[in-house]
Amino acid sequence: MEVGFEEIAGRRVQVAEGGSGPPLLYLHSAAGEALVWLDVLSGLAEDRTVVAPAHPGFWQSEGLETIHDIEDLANHYLALMDARGWEQVDVMGSSLGGWIAMELAARWPERVGRMVLAASVGIRVPDVPMADVFAMTLGKEEDARALSFHDPHHPLAKIAIPDLMSLNDEDLANFLRAMAATAKVAWNPYMHDPRLEGMLPRVSADTLLIWGRSDKVVPVPYGERLAELIPQARLVVVEECGHSIMLEQPQAVLEAARGHLRAGAAAAA
Repeated sequence: MEVGFEEIAGRRVQVAEGGSGPPLLYLHSAAGEALVWLDVLSGLAEDRTVVAPAHPGFWQSEGLETIHDIEDLANHYLALMDARGWEQVDVMGSSLGGWIAMELAARWPERVGRMVLAASVGIRVPDVPMADVFAMTLGKEEDARALSFHDPHHPLAKIAIPDLMSLNDEDLANFLRAMAATAKVAWNPYMHDPRLEGMLPRVSADTLLIWGRSDKVVPVPYGERLAELIPQARLVVVEECGHSIMLEQPQAVLEAARGHLRAGAAAAA
């Protein structure tokens, strides 16, 4: 995996890239995990060129001042696809990244091939509230781990959600930047686009939804509702898994995602 910089629609952004084969665009969550290169991405990179940009405002990606809502982020990634010369590309997104992926696939259906959505935000299910991720602040780290993980004592829980007082200045700055960038597009309305539900029937991408059974941030009914709204979608629910699905059950996510993406490649051959 290599990390470099690219100019996208006038914004200088960091991009992690690794593997070989047809391209796969990975859109990260509010945790900003793209540049960490998770085990899931390493597995997918065995037969894909995985391209994982940091959204504007995350890590050292610039241009947040030009991003005002989720539509701007969708347009940002359309510009990236154009810059790469991708007429169509498979897309995988986690949580916030899944929301961006859906916006892309609903607005420009012909540009997204297959799609994998892991514990995605983006819509609102009445009477099923999402947890307030902006409340996960100093002194509430244990509560945040309990919300995000089925097992809050999972070996990666404290790495994913560290005690903020223990962070060095650089890591704390990255955390604050990530929260500010997320808030800019997802504060109000909270973590959803009221227009998106009505656009999702336009999605033509064969879509896999992966959800943790114990997701307390975005509960399973959100995955069920998306499976109803997206024409070619199916839902896989992973047991003993919370919202941090890429960390808590990476092998289950990898097997499901790789199977879905490989099925598309075989069909195209």
